[in-house]
Amino acid sequence: MCKIINKYSKTGNLKYISHLDVLRFIQRSVNRAGIRAKYSEGFNPHMKTSFGFPLSLGTESIGEYFEIELNENLPPEEFKRRMNLVMPKEMQIIKSSCLDNANSIMARCAYAEYIIGIESENLDIDRLNNLLSEILETGVVYIRQKKNKKKKLVNKEMNTKEYISYLKAEKSGDNKAKIEAVFITSESGSMKVDELLKLINDRAFNVDYHTIMKVDALDKDMQPIL
Repeated sequence: MCKIINKYSKTGNLKYISHLDVLRFIQRSVNRAGIRAKYSEGFNPHMKTSFGFPLSLGTESIGEYFEIELNENLPPEEFKRRMNLVMPKEMQIIKSSCLDNANSIMARCAYAEYIIGIESENLDIDRLNNLLSEILETGVVYIRQKKNKKKKLVNKEMNTKEYISYLKAEKSGDNKAKIEAVFITSESGSMKVDELLKLINDRAFNVDYHTIMKVDALDKDMQPIL
């Protein structure tokens, strides 16, 4: 018996499936691969898997994580090989390893690294970097709407300085720029990339088109989880 942690991708059209669907998809893939997973006991047994922070719908990633407990001594590379045979190319396991850390994935995730591509007819890279510096160093207050316990929408003031660790933009072509960003993640929440893009729209220029790629989840030392 062993516990295996896996880094996997979620790209292409699969970026539109929910976190719950990903969980079910991977568990079905384990069964299709003929891998003997460990299940909980009780009236409603479930496969012993755990996942990292949910990825926003529509965001691609090459740095998602899940861990699984097995009822057999299967080498991580063999687990990866058998899983990738039954999983689509848009969702493949990139790396697998035996887990030697007792903390949960969510407890180990301290940062999320992104590359954001933007296009704008009014692109001004200096203005963009000035805004990014303000967001990072001084902090910009923005409003997030969320439901309270009574299911009513309430406004909550957020400050970007509390949720972003690194931001830098550079031109990548005519009317195009690439933003490298590292967001702070915690069990109490994180800033969303869409919220950053809204600030750019509101305070710099209109973004005509964008892409979001999550590169990896990082630990407190800013090292990849795997």
